Amino acid sequence: MTVRYTELLLLVLISLISDIKTFKIKNLIIVIFMTAGLATNLITSGLAGLADSLLAAVIPITLLIIFYMARMLGAGDIKLFCAIGAIAGVRFVMYAMAYSFIAGGIIACIIMLVSKSFRKRGRYLTCYLKTCFLTHSLQPYTDFKDKSDGAKFRFSYAVACGTAIALIGNIAK
Repeated sequence: MTVRYTELLLLVLISLISDIKTFKIKNLIIVIFMTAGLATNLITSGLAGLADSLLAAVIPITLLIIFYMARMLGAGDIKLFCAIGAIAGVRFVMYAMAYSFIAGGIIACIIMLVSKSFRKRGRYLTCYLKTCFLTHSLQPYTDFKDKSDGAKFRFSYAVACGTAIALIGNIAK
């Protein structure tokens, strides 16, 4: 397990640094760590480990694609979850995603408290949901390129928190 934990920690740290510096999680980082995770699981657990690793790399895409389509989550964040899954397996990535969304909600609430924008964001969300409902279509929630509205934060912060909580929970078992 130490190899997997090391891979996870390096992946999250390097991805976080990349996201902070460039607003993107580079594909090369994802490819390197997905390959490492697949290889580690094949070597340590054979074909069953490889199968679990592959499944865990696909689950985040399947579950989170709707958030990407609505522009609520970036492709890099989803790919980061895929790499986490490839390294740590299905069960771990499910916990990491759940904890990451909880952490993201907490981060968003802190941002809204500090900026005093709870009402503004609530009205925006209500209007967005109303538009989606009335048009029977999924509309983009936000423009990722517009960094000036103060409503966005790098979700890799939440992924780092969620992965750390999942890792601590895994170690504590």
